[in-house]
This record gives sequence, C-alpha cells and structure tokens, in this order.
Amino acid sequence: MGSHAPATERKTTRSVCGICHNCCPIQVTVEDGRVTHVEGVPNDPRTGGAICSKGQSGPQIAHDPRRLMYPVRRVGERGEGRWERVSWDEALDELAAKIKAAVDEFGPRSVGFIRGQAPGWGFTYDMTQRLAHTVGTDVGMGASECFVPRAVMEGTTYGGMPSHCDYENADMLIFWGKQPAFSVAPSLRKIYDAHERGARLICIDPLRFHLGATADVVLQPEPGTDLALMLAMIFVIVDEGLWDSEFVDAYTNDPGLKRLSAHVKGDNRQGIAYTPEWAEGITGVPASDIRTLAQEYATTKRAGIVSGHGLEGRVNVSQTTRALCILRIITGHLDRIGCDVFTPKSPDRDPNFTLIDHMVEGFAPEHSTKMFHVPPYNHPDSSWPLLFGGQGLLPTPDMYRLMHEGELKVAIFQGANIMVTQPQPEVTRKAMANVDYICVIDPYLCETAELADLVLPAATYLERTEPEWFKSDVWLPILTFRQKCVEVGEALPDTQIMIRLGRALGFTEEFPTEDISYYIDEDLRPSGITTEMLRESPDGIVFADIEYEKFKKVGFRAPGGKANIYGEVLEQNGFDPLPSWIEPSESSRAKPDLADEFPCVVFTGRSGPMYVHEQRRTIPWLREMQPEAYLWLNDEWARELGIENGELVQVSSPRGKIRIKAEPTNVMKRGWLYVPGGWVDQNYNELGIDDEVDPISSQANYTMCAGRIDKLDAEGKVM
Repeated sequence: MGSHAPATERKTTRSVCGICHNCCPIQVTVEDGRVTHVEGVPNDPRTGGAICSKGQSGPQIAHDPRRLMYPVRRVGERGEGRWERVSWDEALDELAAKIKAAVDEFGPRSVGFIRGQAPGWGFTYDMTQRLAHTVGTDVGMGASECFVPRAVMEGTTYGGMPSHCDYENADMLIFWGKQPAFSVAPSLRKIYDAHERGARLICIDPLRFHLGATADVVLQPEPGTDLALMLAMIFVIVDEGLWDSEFVDAYTNDPGLKRLSAHVKGDNRQGIAYTPEWAEGITGVPASDIRTLAQEYATTKRAGIVSGHGLEGRVNVSQTTRALCILRIITGHLDRIGCDVFTPKSPDRDPNFTLIDHMVEGFAPEHSTKMFHVPPYNHPDSSWPLLFGGQGLLPTPDMYRLMHEGELKVAIFQGANIMVTQPQPEVTRKAMANVDYICVIDPYLCETAELADLVLPAATYLERTEPEWFKSDVWLPILTFRQKCVEVGEALPDTQIMIRLGRALGFTEEFPTEDISYYIDEDLRPSGITTEMLRESPDGIVFADIEYEKFKKVGFRAPGGKANIYGEVLEQNGFDPLPSWIEPSESSRAKPDLADEFPCVVFTGRSGPMYVHEQRRTIPWLREMQPEAYLWLNDEWARELGIENGELVQVSSPRGKIRIKAEPTNVMKRGWLYVPGGWVDQNYNELGIDDEVDPISSQANYTMCAGRIDKLDAEGKVM
C-alpha cells in the first residue's frame, strides 16, 4: 500500500496591508499555518487590485527568521547584546512594576510612551493613548517628523486636510514633494488614467524620476526652497488678476485679497516683491516656468495639488504649507469637483475612548472623534502647543529634552527605531542613557532595542485584528478590516500588549477583557459599526458620502467660518499670519560662511518603493531590488570630479560624515547630493540637523543640510 502525503490546509482571508500608511485591501493565502501569497483585491475602488512590492513580500515579512519571537530581558550592560528569554507574564510584571515605581516617586508624566510609524496611526494609536491616559501621561514623538505639521497648518487655515484628490475629474494634477511610485504605488493607475484622458501631469521635485519621467512638466527647485516657488506663484496669480474673486470674496477672510496682495508685493519680512524673478534666484527654477505654471494652475478649473513629505524636514515647513493652502484658496481649487476634496477621515468614534477623562476631570465632549483623540489641553512640557493640538503627541524636541534632563524615568518605545530615523544618532544615544528603564516593542531586536532593558516582540500586520480607516492617498470614506491570518512565535499585536500591560498595572476596569472585539466596538460605538459587521463586510463599510462644495452649506471649520488666507490662529499664537520667505537652515544664502567648506546641498528621502523608513531591509525579495545604498549626484559633474559609478566616496556635513557608493545620474542638478534614508551603515542622519527647528511645528531641518563630497584613495583616505 502506498503512503499518502497529508492534505494541505489552505485558507484565503481578506485583510488590509499595514506596511505603510496607504493601507491597501489585500487577500492573504495561508497554507499549513504559513502565509504563502498576498495579492490585491480586484476592483477595489481605491487600488483597482494593484499591490506594491512591499505588499507582495508579506510571506517573507511574516516569517522572517530574523524576527524576535519571544520577550527578552537585558542581562549585560546596555548595548552589549546579552539577553535572556522571559515569559510574557514575567516581562509585563517587570514593566508594570517599573511604571508603578516611577509614577509613585516622580509622577505619571515620568513615564513616556514613544511612538513611531510602524504600528499605524488608527486604532492601534487609540489603544496606546487609552493606556497612556490611564497611567496619567501622554504619548510622544511621531508627530514632529512628518504629516502633522502640514495637517496642523491646513487645519488652522481651512479646518481640515483635503486628502482626497479627485483624480477621476481633474484636468491638472500637481505632485509637489510627492513621489507616488514610492509611497502610494497602487494610485498610479488612477494617476495615469487621468493623464491618458488628457489631464496635465506636473511634478515639482529636485529629482526628475519615476512619475517625473512621464510628466508634462517637471520643475526642479533647490531642496528646501518650495516656499519661494509658492510665493512667486501667488504673486503672479494676484498680480495678473487670475484669482477666483467670487470664491475669495464670499468664503475667505481676505475679500479682495487686499492683505495678501500687499504682502506678496512687498509688505513682508523681506520688504520685497515675491516675483518669479526673485524666486528664480533662490529656487533655480526659471522665472518663465514659474509664471507659466501659476497661470495654468489658476486658469484650469479642475486642478489638484498632491503634496508629500518632500516639503518637510525644514524650518519653513509650516509656512510652506500655508503658502500651498493659499494657492488652493485663491484659485478656488478647494472642495470642488476635480480639485482637492475634504472627506471624512474615520467613522464617528467615541470621543472618550482614549479615556481623556482620566486626564481632564469632568471631560464632556460635544462631538464624536473623527481622526485623532486630541486632549483639550497643552501638555505642560510641550513647547509647541499647535503641534500637540494636532495629534495629541508631545513634540519630539520636548521628549528629547525630558530624556536628556533625566525627567523621563521609564520609556516605552512602540515601533520607533529612533537610533536610525532621528538626526544625530549619538545625541539620541546620550538621551536614552539618561532614561532609567527602557522597553522596546518591535518585531526585531533593532538598533534602538539594543539599548533597551526589555524587548517585547510585536506582531506584524498579518497577525493583527483591527479596523482601519487611515489612508495616505485617495481617502475614500470606507472602513476596512484587518484580520489576523497567522500566528508567529510568541509575538503579540501592539493592541494586545497595551491591554495586557494595562491589566498587569491593575487597570482592569479600563481593560476588562483581552477580547479585541470589545475595544473595537467601544471605539466605533457612535457610528453603529461593530466588529461582527466588519467581519461580514469583506469590501469594507461605507460610512459617509463624498460631497463637493460643503462650504456653501457650513462654511469652513476655521475662525470666522472662513478659509483663513490671513492666519488668525497663527497671529494669536505670535506667528506671521501670512507666509514670508524663510531660508532652510544651511543654504548658502542662510550661512554663506559654510559655503567654502561645505558647498553642496545634501538631502534625503525615501530609499525606493521597496522600503518604508528603515524597515524591511531583512526581506530577501525587497533587498534583492535594492541591496545597498547609493549616493546620487549629477553625472556630468561626477565626470568632472573624477567619480565613477560604484566608487566609494565620503560625504561630510558640519556634524559628521559617511562613506557611500556613488551613482552618477542625470535626474538631478550639479552641486546636489542625494543620500537615501533608512540605511544603518550609510545613515544620512549622521549628517543631518537636529537642533534647528520650525518655531511653529517643532520639526527639525533634518532632511537637508550643507555638505561636501570627497574622493578616497586606495587606502580609503580623503584625497
């Protein structure tokens, strides 16, 4: 008799990708307890079934043998790499004891929850806030670095972030500091569909590549000078009378554009007119190109601007965003068909789900929560109240200050590998050395975990169950459901860790059960949506309609119910109500004394479409696409310098230096050096600026600096 192989148990589950913020719907196939295949969902209204390289690598992400599979406790000195395995009960009891001791002796705000991108900013963030507020503290970091400075400025200007660009109806699409091929690849289908039906495609980026390779127009401003380009476009639109007078006069706080017109024509900090000719001298973009783009944008009825992280990491990020907002407002390209549209960011959620009443006695919210649970106060240690008010996160510079001063006694890092992602790693190392007890929650023994006392293994998105409303592009009002597909080692979802830690702390009233359905249902209670309904709705649940021109009925959620061209909130907080030109920290104009020694503009950004920040470099399928970091520099300039492809060179700044292989290219201008972010051994952050920050948002000028490039001889010495 022949033997028979055991039958394979195969199951396909609808879920949601969680590698980046785009949160695309996926179908996950599991065979005998292992993920074998991940694919997109055909006919999905956002993605059309597309999925990027990151999403396809799900099987290797879930079952990466380099993952931490169980809790470990440090047994040697910090950084020695000596660990012992402990049980979850031991680990959580120890962490709970450290938290209780710190609270008893130093108060609840001696405990800090430090959060990064990896766990996501939807339901998992709500659960972290719930635990933090139960302890009596707030969450920190994660907001100063990206997105939130833009969101705060858009919120104070016209009451929200129009994060849904109406691709299907737009006749012009401007991608400004946004490379969708890297960050939202499934949206490329909608973008190119629009292009094929005749929509003009404009890319504004120092790098002419990917989307820019097929765009109708590409402008390449010097990194950090986008604000000058925007101000010049505003000047043209105002000076030539191209603005939408009907919209401006009825729905803004500057009817007739009297204040804005005076401002851009000379009544500003510089006392000069922000003409295209002025901007050309700063940005390097020809004045004629600036004027043409301004005219075309203003006279195209259906036009949208999709902005991205490329506008950030500069001391002028807040006023840059303000200028972008003003461009939308004065042309009437706001909340109209074919333009930038406001859509609900989440279903109605319980405004006290994060237990703000534990922080504010008698907390009595009037409205449901839509996006973030923002406490109605400024954290006593927050030096940037507008930022804290945007997401309820203690700004990064404040958190660092508390660490340096020894005020933070216990720090819990959740998906935040700050030793790689923050500028000046040695500054971070010194700050962490002043924290008495450090716990890191991460799928890996990452660089930050190496300095911890306790490391807890976090589950990947393929091992979690949670609702998902967060999206970074085409923000349709659809609530989707991430479902647990596999279980790997002893890793637990971040939400489950928060629950178990809360119970270990004795907060059984706030965390009465380990059943995640209870917390999902509580958070979504005002919407009427339940976990059971989500399980039964594989395509997600539509929780709102997309409406255009809502301002005609309800105005704008900004002071006076008007779109604030003149920034009243900024003025009330002591900042310029209209954006004036601000140089990035280390341009040759801001610090000409540096230009002789550091004549280059060094800047950073995404490494490619296969990585998110410093994550996923252990995944073979992705690492095969980009196995190492390369420095980009202009090819003609490289030939003049005698630098060849693949040659090891040294890049220096006033703060540090790295060695990296050179890749000459024609996608950028002479004198610029592009160092991709997220690489440990070629870490741009060794060069970056950590101590010069935007006064409004706290964002450091960390994505660009002054620098130089040097050839190395055969012995590795600078020539």
